[in-house]
Amino acid sequence: NKVLIVAHGHPEMSSGGGETAAYLLFRGLKQAEGVKASFLAWTGHADRERTGTPFSTLRGRADEILFYGDPLDPLLFSQGSSVVLDGFANLLQRLDPDVVHFHHYANVGLELIAIARRINPRIRIIVTLHEYLAICHNDGQMLKTVTSMLCHISSPHDCARCFRDIGAANFFLRESFIKSHFEKVDLFISPSEFLRQRYIVWGLPAWQVITLDNGTEPVRPAPAPRPLATGERRGAFGFFGQITPYKGLITLLTAFDHLSQFPVEETAGIRLTVHGAYLELNQPPLVEAVKRLLARTAQRVHFAGAYPAHDRQRLMAAVDWVVVPSIWWENSPMVIQEAFANRRPVICSNIGGMAEKVRWGKDGFHFPVGNPFELAALIVQVVADPSLWDGLYNTMRQPMTIGESVARHLELYRDRSFAVAH
Repeated sequence: NKVLIVAHGHPEMSSGGGETAAYLLFRGLKQAEGVKASFLAWTGHADRERTGTPFSTLRGRADEILFYGDPLDPLLFSQGSSVVLDGFANLLQRLDPDVVHFHHYANVGLELIAIARRINPRIRIIVTLHEYLAICHNDGQMLKTVTSMLCHISSPHDCARCFRDIGAANFFLRESFIKSHFEKVDLFISPSEFLRQRYIVWGLPAWQVITLDNGTEPVRPAPAPRPLATGERRGAFGFFGQITPYKGLITLLTAFDHLSQFPVEETAGIRLTVHGAYLELNQPPLVEAVKRLLARTAQRVHFAGAYPAHDRQRLMAAVDWVVVPSIWWENSPMVIQEAFANRRPVICSNIGGMAEKVRWGKDGFHFPVGNPFELAALIVQVVADPSLWDGLYNTMRQPMTIGESVARHLELYRDRSFAVAH
């Protein structure tokens, strides 16, 4: 098999979960017998004056290809650059892959799916769905724009209420355009059953969407519990990941601010480390709110900022709990998989892919989404009873390893029962 993985970013330049999942799969495929894998990743807007072409290899790695492209049409995910489209067609003819696996269409453009089908009708086209972008124009979050309330289903008329300047007719055309490209796909992979059901309700055939979680690198040896000083409790909490309005950092910091209302003996030793990237890229109101809360909670909260991926194991070993307080549905957050791989229980919002992945009382605990007061109470509760952490350490599930993920992907690549008629 010759496999081309297409991603919306390279993890060495953009450290999101989707980019990481795509790259881990690529690296795993490279090690599989009889597989020749290549990785194509978007890396920024047009810089062709420097390269003379939108495509270049990454630091001499011939099988890792970067490309620059003009901004997509934000409504349609449409790639308008003929240079990129022609270059992708030429790349496919040169690589001649049996499988083109898109780990996203954001940044790259839906037209690349159509080109892959046109270049070789027998190519297997796979798309991994990472969030709800096809369904929701609000950054794929399925949150109402004005109220930030969770959205349960989309329609052109519902979407037009969030974006009155676009209108229902244009949302109908958007849905039709996206689905016309999705019709060329053989198989969709959803890392969570929750996301799978959302896309089925939206209109994808149930038989064509399978649930398969992203693989993670196994941690060897099995991580031990954090060593405790005499009398110390398991009160070290950690936040890991990118900072966006949807990741719930405000909820988490507000919860830690609220701890001051509990008796001192109940909150002794409770602390939080925020390993968060890209705070400065957010709108000023969010940045100011985060900084204000960090100042209010300075005795308990340390803002450590971004971290390189190779430090993750060391940083997770220094905490007892990983908190995932997102206010949107999520899909299958890589941070949850990484926490499990590092034997750290998770406290997360009680919705969507988070609640699916974290089994109450076995992998961690849930709190009502967006409710800092309930989160603060839960934090105090889990620290007060040391048997809770000990039990979770022994019962939490182990995530799918990248080796297991590669084996399952290769089965799907070769399974022609999912092929659609073209």
